[in-house]
Parts: sequence; C-alpha cells; structure tokens
Amino acid sequence: MKIYSVLLLLIISLFKGQTIINSPGFALKPSPYHVVDYELSSYNIYYQLQFSNNPDHPENKREALCVLQFGKNFSKFTDVNQLKKDTLTEKFSHQDMVNAKEAGEMLNIHINYPTIIVKKLADKELIVQDRLRDVYQYEEKQPVFNWKLEKGEKKILGYSCTKAEASYRGRTYIAWFTKEVAINNGPYVFEGLPGLILEVEDTKNDFHFIAVGIDRKPLPIYLRNEDTIFKVSREKFRQVQKTYHDNPGFFYGKAYNEDGSVITTKAKPLPYNPIELE
Repeated sequence: MKIYSVLLLLIISLFKGQTIINSPGFALKPSPYHVVDYELSSYNIYYQLQFSNNPDHPENKREALCVLQFGKNFSKFTDVNQLKKDTLTEKFSHQDMVNAKEAGEMLNIHINYPTIIVKKLADKELIVQDRLRDVYQYEEKQPVFNWKLEKGEKKILGYSCTKAEASYRGRTYIAWFTKEVAINNGPYVFEGLPGLILEVEDTKNDFHFIAVGIDRKPLPIYLRNEDTIFKVSREKFRQVQKTYHDNPGFFYGKAYNEDGSVITTKAKPLPYNPIELE
C-alpha cells in the first residue's frame, strides 16, 4: 500500500530542499483553476500587515503585504502573494504537465495571510475564503461597526487622518481614516467611516494593518471557485479551524507502511490566535 501522508510530506520537504527540483524528468499534473470574475478595480490600497498567531508569544510577529482592490460593486482583500500564485496556477493550468522548475516557482511563493475577503458592496454581504489544509468558503452579512470618533490626528501616506475606535468579535480596534479618499472601506472587513481606513490595530497589538501605497491601476477582482473548495457556514468553519489547530495531524489522515500497518505520527497543537475571537 502507498504511504500517502508520509509521501506527501516527503515530496514537500524535497521540494524545499531542491532535491526533486533538480531531478531531470520530474513532472506533476497542474492544479485546476477556475474563477468568478467580478470587475476591474479603480483603486488598489496596499497594506503591510503584522500579526501574531501565537498568544503565548505575541512578540513573535509575522508579516504579509496585502491589497484592498476597490471597484464600483465589489472589493477584495488578499495577500499580494496569493495574486502572484494565482497567476502562475492559471498559466500552468493550460499545460498537460508542470515541470520541476515550474513547480519550484510555485513553492517559492509563500502566502503568510491566507484569508480572502470579497465584499458585495451594494448587497452588504461578504464572501470569505480561508485555508487550513484545504480551502473553505462561507458567506455572511457585512458587519456593522459602531465607530466612536476620538481625539487625534496624524498623517499616513501624506493624507490627514482622524482616529476612531470600535469593538468587533472579541477585540477592540483603533482605526485611522482619511476623508481625502472618499471610499467607505478598509483592510479585512473594516469599513463604516466617512473615508478610507488607512490604519487599524487591535488594542492587544496582535493585528496591525497600515497602508503603504495606493495606485489606480485596473486589476481584476475575482474569486477562485474550484470544486475542491468546501462551502460551509461560518460556524462550521470556526469549528474546523479550532479542531485543525488542536489536532493538525487528524487532517492528513492515516499513513501506512508497505505491509499495511499504520504509521504512528504525533502532531503538536498549533498556536491559535484568530483575528475573530467570537
């Protein structure tokens, strides 16, 4: 019998170590690629995100460069590297096989923040995709933020910004927005202020989004919709998310030796510090 889980982990480790990358004749079938195209963006706002996924060591921050693509009817927030990876996936999906060099290109793109948020602006609805081992998707109403304006002003990217505060699903956030860009939007799910949110941080300093650039280059706003995406409720996703962090080994199934005996593997719980605590 095949050693499914162990073989998968071995392939990944060999890719990272460049062993298979340099093996002549190595090839894989390309991943499927299907999307729903919505429209082109009119603004692209780039945010540097620093976040801690380990509540026991909040000083250990991870970073990601994300982008808010804003259009007439839709907006999308995602890791910039996800867009780069999607571009390669789409390119390779038209091929019969992906060679070692091409596979290496894919593996060299690291997505540090896998959450994707698409807002249906007129309908006030969200489509959320997130990756554990697999990709999950759920929909919900756009949350309403009860922002309280605070005293304080500062400049971000040359724009004059005003301070506001609100609570959302277990965290309290301080936001800085500018009326000089008439967009009711911001990073992640944040919105509801009379201008573009350029910075937002929770009071525990676990999640910090700050704008680092804006351009008006039209970019496609789309969402992946392969059949392999699990479409669930938000409640179900949160259950799966917690279970995945408590017991990640369960999600990769059993591994077998050639004689059919089960390989015993132990997977330590992963740190769990989601942006939404409730």
